[in-house]
Formats: sequence, C-alpha cells, structure tokens
Amino acid sequence: MERILDPLNLLEGPLILRSGRLWLSLSISILLLGLLVWRADVGETVRSLREANYLFLIPGIAIYFVAVLFRTVRWRLLLLPLCNATTRRLYPVVVIGYMANNLLPMRLGELVRSYYVGEREEVSKSAALATIAVERVVDGVTLLFLLVVASIFLPVAGLLEGLGRSSGISWPVLMALVVIPFMAALGVLITLAYRPGWILLLVGPLVRRLPGGAAGRVEGLVELFVTGLGVLRQPRRVAALFALSLPVWLAEAAMYYTIALSFGLQESLGGAGGMAAAMLAVTATSNLATSIPAAQGGIGPFEITATATLVVLGTATDVAAAYALALHAALLVPVTLLGLLFLWMDKRSLVQMSRMGERTLGLLGRGSGKETVA
Repeated sequence: MERILDPLNLLEGPLILRSGRLWLSLSISILLLGLLVWRADVGETVRSLREANYLFLIPGIAIYFVAVLFRTVRWRLLLLPLCNATTRRLYPVVVIGYMANNLLPMRLGELVRSYYVGEREEVSKSAALATIAVERVVDGVTLLFLLVVASIFLPVAGLLEGLGRSSGISWPVLMALVVIPFMAALGVLITLAYRPGWILLLVGPLVRRLPGGAAGRVEGLVELFVTGLGVLRQPRRVAALFALSLPVWLAEAAMYYTIALSFGLQESLGGAGGMAAAMLAVTATSNLATSIPAAQGGIGPFEITATATLVVLGTATDVAAAYALALHAALLVPVTLLGLLFLWMDKRSLVQMSRMGERTLGLLGRGSGKETVA
C-alpha cells in the first residue's frame, strides 16, 4: 500500500465541508460557546487564562492517557467474545477512535473505531460497534454513580437546582432526562443479549419492505450487532466491566483535579477535599452533557456545563469558564495529535476510514462492506 502522507486526507476536504452533519455540529458548538461568552466576563476570563500555572497540564495529560489505558483494558473485556486482541494492539485503536470523535461530526469516531478494529482483528464490525454502545451506556451509569458519591460531600440537590435554573429546566425534569435514558438503554441491551430474537421480531416487518437484497443485509447486521452484546450474558464479566469503569473515570477526575490546581480552584471549593468532591461532580455533569452526539467534539456542552457546575459550587464565573476551556483543550488536543500519529504510522486516512465504516455497517446508503463473525 502506498503511504498516505496526509492522515486527514485533505484532498477530500471540500466533500467534508459539504456535510450537513458537520455544519450542524459546528453550529451547536458555536451557539453554546456564544452563550458561555455572554454569561462570562471575557476580559476576566482571558486574564484567568493568562495567569494560570500551566505546568500542571503535564501531569494532568499524563493521567488522562492512563485513563485511556483503563478504557482499553475495559474494551478488551467487551471484545473477548469476538477476539482475543491484546491491550497493546487495541490502545492505538481506542486513541484513533477518540481522535476521530473530536474531528468528525455526530460521533462518527465510533464507526471509525469499529471499522478499524474489524480490519485489524478480523471481527464483525457491527459486533464491535455493539461493544462500543455497551461501553457508552456503562460510562453513563458509572458517571451517575460518581454523582451519587459526590452527593455525600456536596449539596447535589442544590447543584441540580442551580443547573436547572441555568438551563431553564426544572431540576426533577433535568434529573429524569439524565437518568432515564442510560438506565433504559442498559435494560434494552441486557434484554437483547439474553433474548436476541426479540429485536429480529421487531425489525423484521420493517426490513422486509426494503428493496432487493437490502433486507437480508440489514438482518445480518442486526444479528452481528447482537453478537457483540455477548459479554452481557456473563454476570462476572459485567461486574468486571463496571469495576474497570471506576478507574477510568476516577483517573479522568484526577486529571480534572490536577488541572484545577493551575487555576487555584481549591480556594473557592473548600480546600483539597472540597475540590476533590467538586471534580467528581464536574466529571459527571460535563461528560453526561456531552453524551448526546450533537456538538463537534463535545465543544460547547462541555464548557457550559462544567462552568455552570463550578459556579453553583462557589467559583467565580470567569475563573470557571477559563478552567473549563483549558481543561477541554487538554482533553481534546493531545489525544487528537496522538491519534493522527497512529493513523499516519498505519498508512490510513481518517476520511476513508469514516466512509468505509459507514458503508460497511450500512448506516448510510445500502452498505457494501464484508462482515465476518469471529
């Protein structure tokens, strides 16, 4: 294969720019960042950014990549019914997936990751996508658990009321909107893992109306997707899955804590202990806010939610906004650069992988990829 010197494949840039999903994602990000700017004092926010001690970014970013390592170990567990890939082989795949999520709209990085691991490990790409769906739901449940833990030390009821006022939604409704989708999704995935025939009964009448051989392809994709839920039929592995999710998010919260030292947030959050609890809350709320695939790279929802959380807990708006902006940059930029490096080393193009992922899984058009079951 000829080496692809440009992992982004910028020769196809005009095609990307014509994507409606890209412009929708960017519009949402710009709108929410504009709302953040409107609420904060721009001059004071810039001053807070200038005066921060960015030496704490170094250990903070290192801790984040430890969190990515735990994510890789957890994903390996999810993939065990499909293949026995090592953590070392899967780590670049996870990094490339997160990089693609940051650069492509609507979380297309999930398709890139499922396609990439399917190519590298010769497993069903649809089944791999199912493991990523399980991963996302488990993340949501774990974040809700961390919010419960934070409630032991923080007035979470007041936090929810404050976030409700900030968003214009009453806090009981806000809480329901956060909790119910993840619990319902977990229940559905577990049900499908134990009763895979149910989904075929539901989608069968719909897909049989599709023209040509499309019905058979869609039914095949659905069956392969259910295959990827196999780990949910093993209670011990499910327990291990949730156990591995704790170090994933505790490590990320430790990163948040470390970077918070750059902005001296311990002074407004009640010292080291108060800041530790606050970082658990910020980790939970900001990542739950970005769980819906809308804004580009989560930019906008992350900043505005992290800022609102810190303001409710006693931090000045301009300092909170500066911290949220710096933190999100630390979350996005290093993993994106490393992902692009891994992609270049493997002689692949992000745009091509995204398109092949969509085609293989039949999510756009009729689909044309070859699927295999491990």
